[in-house]
Amino acid sequence: MLDLGLVGASAALANVRAAIERISRYKTNVLVLGESGTGKELIARALHERGPRAQHAFVAVNCATLGREILENELFGHERGAFTGANERKRGLLEQADGGSLFLDEIGEMDLGTQAKLLRVLERNAFRRVGGNEKIHVDLGVIAATNQDLELAIAHGRFRDDLYYRLKVVTLRVPPLREHKEDIPALVDWFVADFNRRHGGRISGLAPGALERLYAHDWPGNVRELKNALDSAAVLARGDSIGPEDLGPLGPAREAPAGRAAEAAPGGAAESLTIPVGSSLADAERALILAAVRRFPTKAEAAQALGIGLRTLYTKLRAYGAEEG
Repeated sequence: MLDLGLVGASAALANVRAAIERISRYKTNVLVLGESGTGKELIARALHERGPRAQHAFVAVNCATLGREILENELFGHERGAFTGANERKRGLLEQADGGSLFLDEIGEMDLGTQAKLLRVLERNAFRRVGGNEKIHVDLGVIAATNQDLELAIAHGRFRDDLYYRLKVVTLRVPPLREHKEDIPALVDWFVADFNRRHGGRISGLAPGALERLYAHDWPGNVRELKNALDSAAVLARGDSIGPEDLGPLGPAREAPAGRAAEAAPGGAAESLTIPVGSSLADAERALILAAVRRFPTKAEAAQALGIGLRTLYTKLRAYGAEEG
């Protein structure tokens, strides 16, 4: 069923497909849980396209990439003159998704104040634009996704429990790639064909030894990491197939537990960071954050390992002058 965007025949993916078929029949809010790179937006689109709202819009926003004011403006829109620079009325994403589905990616990064406003929308099916008095009624389904433990976030005061229960009418977990490695050959075929189509390439597949390297890696960046690795290898391939030498270094061999920046290195030795006694707390924090960013394939995974939000990580990297590091 490649039309779902879920490539592979493993039992893990079969369970996800079956869940999508059951859930999508109803107009209900869904919470999609999964690590970074597992394809949560693909799941959300599949839920929308198979459901009763399929004839209306699917509207997506990543809550981790926008500050509070910008995110609220994107969600609620504004009236002309609501603030300096508001030269015309703007319809927000809530209005654009009316009748359809609103996908809130990285919902765990949403500010508590914005969470409260979103909760009111879900309770009343109505809201006002920024600077407006008109009550706008909407009928939409919300699909929220996160790689965080929201119950832990609730315990730490970072997420509202009432919003959590509004969102998790149904919960769908997307398995990490390390739990269904038997799908790697099908994913390779899919991504190589996609690379050839996009770039006019002539890569036929994998040379001997390459698949073994892919199986040996634990893919902390999941399907997204696999795609990026294959794209890079296809560009660097010495022939018409991808050899083990074309894959280059595949990065960490296994994912670190949440809240820890150190993890087992490919050779089995634990990677460590030495911080001299007498260092200031700020210097120690800076060293740990930069080490985690270097160690993990994506900043989302580094933030998860450090136990901080992605937006917080970006803020600190900007302060260090290392946003691209």
